[in-house]
Amino acid sequence: MAESRTEEVISTSDPTIEYIDEMQPDGKVVRKKKTTRTITKRVLSTSTKESETGSSSTITSTSSASSTSSGSSSSGVLITSESSLKEIASGETTAKETTTETKEKEDATKSEASSKKTFKYKVFGEGDSQSHPFYRFLARFPLKSLPTQHQRPSPIKPVLYAYAPGWKLNRPKEARESKESTEATEASEEKKDDPPATGSFDVDSLKWMAYLKFNNIDYVIRPAFEPNMSPSGKLPFLALPNGSFVTEDGFEEFVQKNGSPDVKLDINEAAEAFAFTALAESKIHAALIYTLWFEEAHFKNTTRNHYFGHHVPVLKTILAYWEKSSIVHSMLLTRTQIDREQIFEEAATAIESIATLLGDSDYFFGKDAPSSLDAIVFAYLHVILTLPKIRADDSGRSSELARIVRKHSNLYEYSQKIWRKYFSA
Repeated sequence: MAESRTEEVISTSDPTIEYIDEMQPDGKVVRKKKTTRTITKRVLSTSTKESETGSSSTITSTSSASSTSSGSSSSGVLITSESSLKEIASGETTAKETTTETKEKEDATKSEASSKKTFKYKVFGEGDSQSHPFYRFLARFPLKSLPTQHQRPSPIKPVLYAYAPGWKLNRPKEARESKESTEATEASEEKKDDPPATGSFDVDSLKWMAYLKFNNIDYVIRPAFEPNMSPSGKLPFLALPNGSFVTEDGFEEFVQKNGSPDVKLDINEAAEAFAFTALAESKIHAALIYTLWFEEAHFKNTTRNHYFGHHVPVLKTILAYWEKSSIVHSMLLTRTQIDREQIFEEAATAIESIATLLGDSDYFFGKDAPSSLDAIVFAYLHVILTLPKIRADDSGRSSELARIVRKHSNLYEYSQKIWRKYFSA
């Protein structure tokens, strides 16, 4: 009787350690440790023969260095695997154990694992968030989309948000409640001479109102008193039906693209119009600003009430003096001092030059229809001529600018004619 048995014995050598420096994408150098072990696999083959008289057994073993076979029934195989062990074709496999880790990463992982707590629920939207008690509580109150109760319709026409209306619809309370006969007489004279109080008490607002009308652009006026509602932080501005806005810097371009002006200026007339526009916006504007903000009678009874009257009294006073301080700063940027006599003298000279340019014509440059210069000059003349008359012991200083304009009958008639044709109707 013969019996054979095969055993496998695996032994490993001492590990070989290497350190490798590896450059990371962010520029950091990470040192990695590489451990390599040599695994030796030994196969022990045992053969036993049994005869009639007795039995004998032979055990043959292989060593790690060499193998010797004694007899035909014993055989030895030696397989040694190095750092790159592979599977061999005979089906015998070798094992390779390689560990690559960074010391810093190992320490960080251990510290993180020791301090990290395990939560049962994750953030909403991840994992088993729907099992979270708070999630289940919120699920009892689902969000529902309800139909819109009221939706403002889109405007059909452009809407101009501007300071409006003019001076006389918002007369100061003191002037409205005055019972003195002299004021009643003045009021009756104003009714005869001055146009009705629509339009705007603000020069910039009235200028663009007139310019849009002169170029046959139909629009709707919405009174506004908060400059911060404008995209540019300044009134007026135009809201278009398509949802876009036109601020002061874009009015000229908008009118050229969408308007149909009745008159066009040649290159010489355009240059002259530019010069007189600068004259009005510097000299006449300075005198008007001084009248409204520096003459105490107008500042307290007219300007403050019209620009800030929609606020509570305390806030109205604070905002008015704040705006006055800003105006003083802007005026001092263009002149060394605020001299009243010099300002009104320059304004009188500018008004006389404009009156001479207009002459007996209905509009500037003898045109049959108004131009951009007409819009600017009309705005200044109308605001000045419609300023409320206030009784003040200031020797007529508060109404001096209006008297300067009234000296030129052609400018007064010119302002009345444009108002009746384009506004009062």
